[in-house]
Amino acid sequence: MGVASKYWQLYRLEGSGQCKASELSQARVFFTTHFPQLRNGVDVPDIQVQQELLKFRQESDRVSSMDRDRADLCLLCFISWEIERVCAYLEARYGQDHHFTRQELYPFVLDEQGIYTNSSSQPAYQSFAREILQSFDIDQSSLSTWTNRRVKSHIELNAFLLQRGVYLVSNWAILNDTSPQQLERILGEFCHLTSQEVADNACLLSCYHQIYLKQRLEERQAGSRRRCQPPTPAQYQQIAEIFSQQLGRSFSAKSVALEIQNLSVCLRDYRVLIRGGQVPTESWEQMIADHKHEPMVESRDAEDTSSEVDEFLHHYRQELLACLDSCIDQVTQSRIHRLQSKKQGKTKSEQFLKALNLFHCQGRSMGEIARDLGLKAQYQVSRLLDLKAFRADIRQQLLVELRDRILELAKNYVDTRQLAALDQNLEILLDEQVSQVIQEAESDSHISNHRPLGSLFAQRLCGQIKPGKPENFRSG
Repeated sequence: MGVASKYWQLYRLEGSGQCKASELSQARVFFTTHFPQLRNGVDVPDIQVQQELLKFRQESDRVSSMDRDRADLCLLCFISWEIERVCAYLEARYGQDHHFTRQELYPFVLDEQGIYTNSSSQPAYQSFAREILQSFDIDQSSLSTWTNRRVKSHIELNAFLLQRGVYLVSNWAILNDTSPQQLERILGEFCHLTSQEVADNACLLSCYHQIYLKQRLEERQAGSRRRCQPPTPAQYQQIAEIFSQQLGRSFSAKSVALEIQNLSVCLRDYRVLIRGGQVPTESWEQMIADHKHEPMVESRDAEDTSSEVDEFLHHYRQELLACLDSCIDQVTQSRIHRLQSKKQGKTKSEQFLKALNLFHCQGRSMGEIARDLGLKAQYQVSRLLDLKAFRADIRQQLLVELRDRILELAKNYVDTRQLAALDQNLEILLDEQVSQVIQEAESDSHISNHRPLGSLFAQRLCGQIKPGKPENFRSG
């Protein structure tokens, strides 16, 4: 489910290099005419809506070229939101460690201007969003998933990320694509391991291929199109048994899992390096040396479980904050744009930002804010802020973004069966978490004590807002 405004607001770059969601009036009129029941603020069934919009492309003999173009504009708007979301994810996931921001990613993939063109003539330049739309097959995937894949496989974007040391291929795909012979050369020439260490690692990779890669190929032959998933505990156990037989020593499934993970990191760094990117300052030799003298023994289950839970909760907290920041930014920018489109829009948008700051960051009452803004009554401030709708929009957007990120994160901690079960229940679990954040913000808003409000919502909002002009709000 999504929000209707995604189908008429287009994320695009401005001359300043900032990314902004701008309303396309033709797309909005078209969307609200054909989907009058889906008012903004109402949950939108994205797949059904996209199926209807795609019919305008497929039934060219029954619809006008104008309707086809406007249906395309609606889909291009949705794609732009998904592109922005992927850029925000890449920044949250890798940006701090690899020193880049989403603003540096936008120029590679956000080049659609939303210009209305006649369908009978193709534009001289085809934007990346239009390439995504042209290649999309709704019978194979969702538009959100397809956009995610296309962004993460964009050649120039990947070249930029490689320069920062980020290689967007899963560990399991890297291991599948490396032969034991290649591994022997890489470990011998670049990691300077002894011949015995090289042989042991090559044997481990061969065992991995016998179990994981064999089953992966069987899945592909059966028609599976999903991306490589982490090995299951059962697969790790099978690999450990074969590896133990090959070397004549006993290895636990968990110790084998650790060594396979270390091996994949080495191969990832090698691929980044040969493609001209930067690798972590810690050398492969040091990383392997840290483990090569440690016996492969199984740690206590309780300690492992506790460590994994702590690690997951840490990453979950990071994802929640990153998503909340992103959603506050998007909804605030959307509100600013809507106010600017009205009479005296510039003044109203400036008043809106100032009121947000005074209320959340200084704990001022509505009456005090009205006097500061030169308004006659506090109800005018309440109407200007419309906090109930503001929080509701952020809540809805947060549910959508957080769900995708948590599913991606969970792949590192649960097997395929558990992930499928989580997928079915995640929306309910996240709804409780997100509702708690919003309810805390609502309760907090009833307290006026001339101090910054203490809720997580208020803290993240105040971390972005800068009093004054709308362009001073931290966009993207």
